[in-house]
Amino acid sequence: MEKSEKNLLLVEGMTCSNCALGVTKKLEKRGLKDVDVNFATGEVRFSNSPDITIDVIESDIKSLGYGIKSDGQTSSHSRQLSIEQKFYISLLFSIPLFLHMFVSWAPLHNPMVQLLLCLPVFALGFYHFGKSGWGSLKSGIPNMDVLIFIGATAAFGYSLSGMILHWGEPEVANFLFFETASTIITLVFLGNLIEHRSVKQTTSSIQELTALQVEKANKVCLKDGQETIEEIEAKDIKVGDTLLVRNGDKIPTDGKIKEGSAKIDEAMISGEAEAVKKNPGDEVIGGTIVLDGSIKMQALKVGHQTVLSQIIELVKTAQSQKPSIQKLGDKVAGIFVPIVVGISVLTFVVWYFAIGVDFRIAILNAIAVLVISCPCAMGLATPTAVMVGISRAARNGILIKGGQSLEIFAKAKHIVFDKTG
Repeated sequence: MEKSEKNLLLVEGMTCSNCALGVTKKLEKRGLKDVDVNFATGEVRFSNSPDITIDVIESDIKSLGYGIKSDGQTSSHSRQLSIEQKFYISLLFSIPLFLHMFVSWAPLHNPMVQLLLCLPVFALGFYHFGKSGWGSLKSGIPNMDVLIFIGATAAFGYSLSGMILHWGEPEVANFLFFETASTIITLVFLGNLIEHRSVKQTTSSIQELTALQVEKANKVCLKDGQETIEEIEAKDIKVGDTLLVRNGDKIPTDGKIKEGSAKIDEAMISGEAEAVKKNPGDEVIGGTIVLDGSIKMQALKVGHQTVLSQIIELVKTAQSQKPSIQKLGDKVAGIFVPIVVGISVLTFVVWYFAIGVDFRIAILNAIAVLVISCPCAMGLATPTAVMVGISRAARNGILIKGGQSLEIFAKAKHIVFDKTG
């Protein structure tokens, strides 16, 4: 049997563990194995089957409402408004709409003015949460956006029907809850913005490690029997190439010194503060820095085979591995939304039919249940904590294999250290 190939796709638009769970389930239904989805970094890894093309897989992911990011290209998803832009636009219209509850200025109490202020916010929310919610429903794992969509749409629809049915009547204000729909959407955009920024910070260690990689290299070439130096892209380095590394330069790839000697800072690998003296025949590691001296080296490992690339890959893999508590959180989050919708319907039935309160009070109570129930808080907390722990450790030179290792480490009673010599 042919060995399956490991693939990587960069997906845009995932905001929580439910999003990742939906993509995972979709790809597993397609027949892919070893599916790993990291919503924070947007990376989707899987072992591909020869019978399934990448185009089909990308189409499956796009059908859930997410975008595919290609190297050097901007996806249609990227060209849409960012979450920051959506929040600030919503805030601009929501503030005057919300102020009518405290300010007696007549225009703010005009039903048509309230409708016009609410419409841009509702349109943004309808598209954003509706698209995400519909994609999650198609994957079989409804996410928080389903709740937000139902709650905001119910508030907007009730207000619009109340305005039409009671237009011109003094009690029309009792049926208007445009500020509720607008505030729901704006506050959730704010929550998404905070989540987006916090998750972005947790992945900074990978970016810092990636920044250690060299982009350019000086290749030693022989022309007409004489040595010349040619600047090339680091990705174009081949095994066996001779490279010149001058004082102050980063070593472009793993290799062995052919000529010269130098003191090299290898703190990023060993944590050793003292520079290490290297002579001809000694091995050097890509990303380390020549502090004193100049060398010619032969490339032995390139691309994903280098030590630094393997460290970056290890950190990424560790962040995607789920501890037991996160797996439990994913399962709960997967059934949380249907339960909340059921509780919301039950709330309306009890308040309206059993208790006998006014229809608008019953509908507002049902909307409140939808809005305050946020499965993303539960689904986001554990993976974010795992990523923060692994990222901070990697920044300090400690490599942790995954979330499960963190769980085991927390139960340790004794730690034994061993140092060479």
